Amino acid sequence: MAIRKNSVFLISIFLLLLLVILGTTYVNVKQRNRDFGNETAKQAPKKKFVCSMHPEVVQNDPGDCPICGMSLIEKIDNDMSNSDSLLNDVVKPVNESVLAAVSTVSPFQADLPVIIEAAGIINYDSRKIRTVSARFGGLVERSFVKYQFQPVRKGQKIYEIYCPDIYTEKWNYIKMIQMYPDQDNLTVEAREWLNLLGLSVGQVDSLKKSVKPNYHLPVYSFEDGYAVSTDFDPEKYFFSNAEYNSGNAVSAVGSLGFNDGITIETGKPLFKMMDIKSLRVDLKVKTEDIWMLKKGQKVIFTVAGSPGQKFEANINQIEPLNGGLFQLVKVFFIDNDGHLIPGGQVQAHILAGNHQSLWLSKTAVINLGQKKSVFAMRDNKFIATTIKTGVRSGEDIEILSGIDQHSKVALNALLLTDSDGFIKTYSP
Repeated sequence: MAIRKNSVFLISIFLLLLLVILGTTYVNVKQRNRDFGNETAKQAPKKKFVCSMHPEVVQNDPGDCPICGMSLIEKIDNDMSNSDSLLNDVVKPVNESVLAAVSTVSPFQADLPVIIEAAGIINYDSRKIRTVSARFGGLVERSFVKYQFQPVRKGQKIYEIYCPDIYTEKWNYIKMIQMYPDQDNLTVEAREWLNLLGLSVGQVDSLKKSVKPNYHLPVYSFEDGYAVSTDFDPEKYFFSNAEYNSGNAVSAVGSLGFNDGITIETGKPLFKMMDIKSLRVDLKVKTEDIWMLKKGQKVIFTVAGSPGQKFEANINQIEPLNGGLFQLVKVFFIDNDGHLIPGGQVQAHILAGNHQSLWLSKTAVINLGQKKSVFAMRDNKFIATTIKTGVRSGEDIEILSGIDQHSKVALNALLLTDSDGFIKTYSP
């Protein structure tokens, strides 16, 4: 009997322990399910609904668009964080990352000849503009030079004047010749004086045959050129043409103001004569490149409309720095063949000597206007990377920053450029 009682007692204790264990297990499983449900609820994003025609309309519940009345659709956010890394690279926009099998090139250190490009305009050489003044006063009986840019040739009659003042000088010379016909040495100073007054050699010689002078005198041009008014300024005429012509300054056509019947005084400026063969090319060079230039460097330039015809000259003057984006470089040029027209546009290449720097083929560089970029290889893909460039040397361009000598970039950047979009660059 004692043994049976002990067995029952042990069985009872075992069953009690089993019930305790089962109860504890049930409670734990229940709690874990509750916690998992709460965590899942926390992680599950709230649904949002958007209008396909008006994306600015976003609501938390389904419904209709208040603008167009269309049914809202569920908004799906693209999350590529769990995607395969290779697939992530493939599906990226082509303006951020490119996978391609193209030739690559690295920047290289070298001492190369530098070519600086500049644009400019053809101007008149202001050093060769001469002022024609009256050497003696009187009444202009007839003027043969009346219009802006009228061509004048050496020896051409430019005006006739009634001049009582010159009558006395001519009469004194004639009387001296009549008194000493065989002594030319006594009239040398008189001849020189008449030449200074404006009489040509032929006019002075004709006085030897005159019995009595007259009050009328023709005046001839001493040089070739084009006539312009006394207020003509080539600096303003070409560089501020609109403003210049809208004011009181000279226009391209019109009267010189040197008309028949006007009275002039000795020394009065009548008009200006420009030498059309003596020209000046005004080039605008970036201020950051001006330190490489000096007087005497060769300049090769072409004229708009005739890109195949090249002209060579040398730098004559570099304007002092004024803090602007561009500096003015002046190149004087003698155009004996008349190929250049003042006011024409030119493209110039300045040979600025050699320069030691980091260089890269220009085909690897894309010009985006305000910045330049290359496709640099990183992690087996090409990334559009912003760089800073300097001067050019033939087919190579100077690299100032953005990549180094160990970088690998696409040799032909245009092959990797998306023609339908903008390039999104990476700045190192």
